[in-house]
Amino acid sequence: MLITMVSLSHHLLACLTLPLLVTLLVRICKADDMYPFPCSQEIQKCDALLYHTNTGLDEVEIASYYSVDPSTFRPISHGNNKDYLIPVPCSCGDTDNGTQAYFYDVYYTVKEGDTFRNVSARFYNGQALEVGGEENNFPTGSKVTMHLICGCLESQSTTVVTYTVQQGDSLSSMATQLSTSINDIQSLNRNLTSNPDFINSGWVLYVPMAKDRIPAVPKRKGGIKWTIIIVILSTVTLFSMIALLIILVRRKAQQMSEEDPKPVSKSISARAFSLQNSFLYKDNIEDVTAFESDRPMIYSLEEIEEATDNFDETKKIGTGGYGYVYHGILGAKEVAVKKMKSSKSKEFFAELKVLCKVHHINVVELLGFASGDDHLYLVYEYVQNGSLNDHLHEPLLKGHQPLSWTARAQIALDAAKGIEYIHDHTKARYVHRDIKTSNILLDKGLRAKVADFGLAKLVERTNEEDLLATRLVGTPGYLPPESVMELQVTPKTDVFAFGVVLAELITGQRALVRDNKEPNKMRSLITVVNNVFEEENPESALEEVIDGSLRGSYPMEDVYKMAELAEWCLSDEAVNRPEMRDVVLTLSKIVMSSVEWEASLGGSSQVFSGVFNGR
Repeated sequence: MLITMVSLSHHLLACLTLPLLVTLLVRICKADDMYPFPCSQEIQKCDALLYHTNTGLDEVEIASYYSVDPSTFRPISHGNNKDYLIPVPCSCGDTDNGTQAYFYDVYYTVKEGDTFRNVSARFYNGQALEVGGEENNFPTGSKVTMHLICGCLESQSTTVVTYTVQQGDSLSSMATQLSTSINDIQSLNRNLTSNPDFINSGWVLYVPMAKDRIPAVPKRKGGIKWTIIIVILSTVTLFSMIALLIILVRRKAQQMSEEDPKPVSKSISARAFSLQNSFLYKDNIEDVTAFESDRPMIYSLEEIEEATDNFDETKKIGTGGYGYVYHGILGAKEVAVKKMKSSKSKEFFAELKVLCKVHHINVVELLGFASGDDHLYLVYEYVQNGSLNDHLHEPLLKGHQPLSWTARAQIALDAAKGIEYIHDHTKARYVHRDIKTSNILLDKGLRAKVADFGLAKLVERTNEEDLLATRLVGTPGYLPPESVMELQVTPKTDVFAFGVVLAELITGQRALVRDNKEPNKMRSLITVVNNVFEEENPESALEEVIDGSLRGSYPMEDVYKMAELAEWCLSDEAVNRPEMRDVVLTLSKIVMSSVEWEASLGGSSQVFSGVFNGR
């Protein structure tokens, strides 16, 4: 009897102990299911990949959660499932709990019923780092930062993939799928045991993947067919517009001839013929694609002259390399009219073809065009506050108050969005080629619009770096090394020039200024930025060059982040510069932080006016 009771007690103890042991093992295994990749002093930023397991969301939905372009996704198979490798910019940063590691940060708007863990699991494959307190600080409607872990290696030939272990995975299957080796995976993951099969579903691991083994972006089916159709339709539309323009000009000439029997008709017809010839001439239609369905208005010369009081000098609001800009009234609408010599027809049609296709709140809107009197005319929306250049350089002499820091950050973000749009979100990909503060216009609310597309070029979308040999164009002080030395143009040309714009916003200095020590020489703002980050204490060096008109009223952390972004954009090698979508993401964070900073100062009018009136 005693033996039976002892045996029963042992059995009972075993039954009670087994679940506890299992629970303990699970906790031990799950305690290390994720850890951040520590920063290296050698590399602060890199391109990384996040592995997204297919959970039923479509590509557009996935892209919205990751704040990326879905066209960059790299499909990859996992059994019968189609998963994705998502390219993201990975940066060394700090979390709220002081963790310094590589992260890709995204914003998520909390919905009713959301918790940090279910959002991380559902939308981000469990790859968001929990820094502490998220479950208690996840109120509905708030915008929270999700720190997605990623990694950077010094090797130029390898990319780190952040991978969430799936059911049935082994190190061997992962190594095969991501074209690497078990040893390489183990070298990046300290929580792996010596047993390659001992891994748990839900663990987040870092997998090194050779760049030449990353799947290519898939080509869209039927792309060639639709391209041919679009080209044909566009060509027909283009020549229809030219024919219409010629008919209108000839009709106007005929009316003038009946009123005054002088050889006016011949003159206007000749001008129309000259315009047509200059446009159709091979050198002027290189890279031309036809206008889309949103056709601009065709105005008569008389309408343009009436709108500008016959181009009265008092109406002149700007001067550029390709003509003068006048303020005018067409009907009840304020407009800006660019007057160009007919010899500048290449620039005229370059701008016309781009702005007929581009419609974005941060790109100046083209309303129409006209020709006559040996000139070509482009009619735009009127942007009330002139150029950013006027607001940064001697603003008081030009009737403007100095811009506040928050206004500068918002202007930078607006302009970046306009450039990103022509790079990544139009059917054809364009390079502006003349990004500078005088080509960024400010409306009455100090929101920015990118203008002057006279030098814009179409480039192909390829998996390789886009290179386009050209004559040297652009503005000194904004040109990258490859454009000056090798006459090459890519979207990274605009990124470089935008880096100079960021430097101007921070310092208030011009892109090129006369050197104080050697008055016969010019000093580049690019050198100023580079010198700041060569100093032993870059933050102190930066404070010395910040625009004095800010009078010390700025959040130093955000100014420093913008300066870091400017330096990144100004990298000598084009391949080391960010894409404009990376720039937009970084500036979005800076703007949000700057607005919070300014609001914390007691609701100064600067938050609303954008100008610095003092506190």
